[in-house]
This record gives sequence, C-alpha cells and structure tokens, in this order.
Amino acid sequence: MPERTYGLPCAWHYVRQQDITIRWGRPDGVFSVHRGDQRGGRDNHTLLTTVPVSQAWLDANEVARKASAWAKANPEPLRGERR
Repeated sequence: MPERTYGLPCAWHYVRQQDITIRWGRPDGVFSVHRGDQRGGRDNHTLLTTVPVSQAWLDANEVARKASAWAKANPEPLRGERR
C-alpha cells in the first residue's frame, strides 16, 4: 500500500471494547479504522477501513464521539480483514 500523508493535526481514539483505533487527520474527508491500540501511530499496516466524513473534526471530543458512534454501529468491525 502506498504511504499516505495525513492532515495535521491528527487525532486518535482507542475503542477498547473492539480493540480498534480511529485515526483522523484534519482536514481529511475520512477517518481510518485500525486494528489494535495504534494511538500516535502513522503506519497503515493495521488499517481495516476508511470511513467518509462530511467535515473535519473540531476537537478531540468530537473524534471520540465519532469513533464511539462508528464502533457502536459496527460491533464486529471486519474481523481483522481489510475492506
């Protein structure tokens, strides 16, 4: 997979119940979902999927809310397989 440059600043949110990390760079039009605790990571080796968003995040609380909402709507995200 080609290396991708993510927007800065970048925010991460770890969802312990599903062992996934949401990474969202500003002003990216997507956030990425990664397997495991990848907080602070920039690699794509654990990438599971990307999720389109309509606008950039405002603060870390918004990232956490979006991550929690996505995780709740996708209780078994991809079972470790990339989509």
